[in-house]
Amino acid sequence: MRKLVMTLVAVGATASFATAKEMSEMDVNADGVLSVEEFAAGHSDVDPAVFAAIDGNEDGLIDPAEYEAATAEGGVLADS
Repeated sequence: MRKLVMTLVAVGATASFATAKEMSEMDVNADGVLSVEEFAAGHSDVDPAVFAAIDGNEDGLIDPAEYEAATAEGGVLADS
């Protein structure tokens, strides 16, 4: 059981690292969040209206937690 838990933690950490890396590559001004322009440039194949769906706190920016939720299984970007 302990090995299973450790494996699941490792998989989650790897997914978080990959998501953070992807987000940092789009974050042109390195402020830690994505503007609508940065998001659109990084996801040119995604309808721009998706930005609003990801921006849960409606501050006009996508923060790391919002981006991770969007790319997680079941999230709006899970298959992008």
